[in-house]
Amino acid sequence: MKQRMPTEIHRLRELFTTEDPVPEKVLAASYAAVAVRSESADPVPLQLVGDSAEEPVGTRSGAQPRVLTFAMPGRVLELDLMPITCGLYRVSGMVLARAGDAPPSGEIVLRRPDREYRGVLDEHGAFEVSDVPRGPVSVVFRPERAEPAVADWLVC
Repeated sequence: MKQRMPTEIHRLRELFTTEDPVPEKVLAASYAAVAVRSESADPVPLQLVGDSAEEPVGTRSGAQPRVLTFAMPGRVLELDLMPITCGLYRVSGMVLARAGDAPPSGEIVLRRPDREYRGVLDEHGAFEVSDVPRGPVSVVFRPERAEPAVADWLVC
């Protein structure tokens, strides 16, 4: 059953539309984000289950990588974010399958608002991507012949 919006809400919408319109750049970016989000109608969740940045400060020293661990049905993805220069990271890691399963094939995609960075899995399920800028990123595992697994956005 479809609910009707109250007249007051319609008037409020008209007021905002005429008096404080959304800038065209913001609208375009919003539609682009929705298009990226709906690449797959029903993506497999890639859930962040571990982040070394959440460890107490005393346990980390030097230039150790930030380690992110993601879980998805039947697989685990582990990423190492290693700072290489000011504002840039080398991202490496591995997709692990269940014991007895063949190593996964496909690619890891690091989505940023402006572009994507790709790392193809080798015969062991490992990958590496260089020169990934610091900032917001969404991780996508695109296996061959299967639906992609998509993580929520995070900041590296």
